[in-house]
Amino acid sequence: MSMGDRIRRRRQELGMSVEAVARALGKNRATVYRYERGDIEQLPMGVLEPLSQVLCTTPAYLAGWSEETEAGEGLLRVRRRRVPLVGAIACGEPICAPESDALEVDVLDVREDLSCDCAMVCRGDSMTGARIYDGDIVYLRRQDDVEDGQIAAVSIDGELTLKRVFKVRDLDEEGRVIYRTELRAENPRYAPIRLGGPGETRRADILGLAVAFRSRIV
Repeated sequence: MSMGDRIRRRRQELGMSVEAVARALGKNRATVYRYERGDIEQLPMGVLEPLSQVLCTTPAYLAGWSEETEAGEGLLRVRRRRVPLVGAIACGEPICAPESDALEVDVLDVREDLSCDCAMVCRGDSMTGARIYDGDIVYLRRQDDVEDGQIAAVSIDGELTLKRVFKVRDLDEEGRVIYRTELRAENPRYAPIRLGGPGETRRADILGLAVAFRSRIV
């Protein structure tokens, strides 16, 4: 069995689409199809390692050096479960949230002990200071509040963004104490997004806490 055959068979065993694998790798579908067709006969380890993580196997299995799809005897087997990959979230200016009834949902495998409800693809460069890059996967746990400084998915008038959330004590024009929510990027090119206070008309909701990331950069 060729390396491409192993990649395709493992993907199908997990019930993953080519699109889901491509998203998790930060590649396009054409690249994954090239892997499966064997257009690239010997994939470098820099490709095999992240690909094996996405497919919950080992580089040795994909390369044909081993028939074991899991880690070898004596190593702890990581139990996994599946979570939906539900679209993209902005690491930059907020982007429109996908319509749930029109969304084509893929699934990703995650460790069973990772407390998350869904995953999204990060778009933009506003969180690079936290080592979150364009194309990375963020795993979210649904909750409507977070601690100061935690990274969360926030909806602003139906548009999604990923930022650090802070509750800020401030004064209004008459000197009265007010409280605002401030969304801060991890890139000095992006100004904070300040929400709340007198005259604020935007609706902002915390949708979930970022609990883990999968980088496309090896």
